Amino acid sequence: MTELDRRPLVTSPGGRPAPPASRPARRSVRRDVGIAAAGGIGVVAVAAAGLAITSGAGGVAAADLAVVQSISGMHSPLLDAGALLIDRLLGPQLGMALVLLFAVAVWVTTRRVVEALTVLGVALLPWAAAETMKVVVGRDRPDPRLLVDPLLIEPHSFSFPSGHTALATGLALAIVLVVRGRRAWRLVAVVAALGVVVVAASRVWIGVHYPTDTVASTVLGCSVLALVLPSWRRLVDRFDPVDRLDRFDRRTTIPPLAATAPDSERNHP
Repeated sequence: MTELDRRPLVTSPGGRPAPPASRPARRSVRRDVGIAAAGGIGVVAVAAAGLAITSGAGGVAAADLAVVQSISGMHSPLLDAGALLIDRLLGPQLGMALVLLFAVAVWVTTRRVVEALTVLGVALLPWAAAETMKVVVGRDRPDPRLLVDPLLIEPHSFSFPSGHTALATGLALAIVLVVRGRRAWRLVAVVAALGVVVVAASRVWIGVHYPTDTVASTVLGCSVLALVLPSWRRLVDRFDPVDRLDRFDRRTTIPPLAATAPDSERNHP
């Protein structure tokens, strides 16, 4: 039995038990361990897939190259400009600035440092994981000499997974974390997911990534957050029990209600 279970029963003036005050929902340890385990499996799977593709197993690398070569001859001015704009916006400098502005906006609107830090971590952790995974896998980018018309030639760097797509994934998940439970949050989630798809497609369009690089980024981003976020939420609950960071469990949180008796009972001694 926890301290919450041992609290004395609070009654209303009419003698009935008063509704409990708002408090974070007690999380299931088994559920959190399961989520973290699934995240760990996802991270290992991405690393294993990247190493397998780099070694040439299964002919995936050849199929990837064929897709990039085909797309490199399908350019249009509008799509080219959009893809290059995304390349700049989600690059290391501007991308970090966008994430920081988002975190500051969350802090200004909520006045909770923990929520701002959570948004910052959710947005940046997939990108950091992707940059680390690039070193582990060591897959080269598409060779510009093999493409019909590459829009952008990156200096020598690794390709698997895509850092831009990973950052887009983190931002999308951070947005969903902030708006979940509010009006039209599902529509926002769909738009955020479509944004990730657009960013992923833009990386292949300009010829700097293979399709599997972008898919791996999304899987890695979701997996690393599943691995880390449950422990972070438990830590927040421990040191800040009144914090409302946990948008994912908002439906299981008991709303505060006025502990008053009905009018019919108030009129009688």
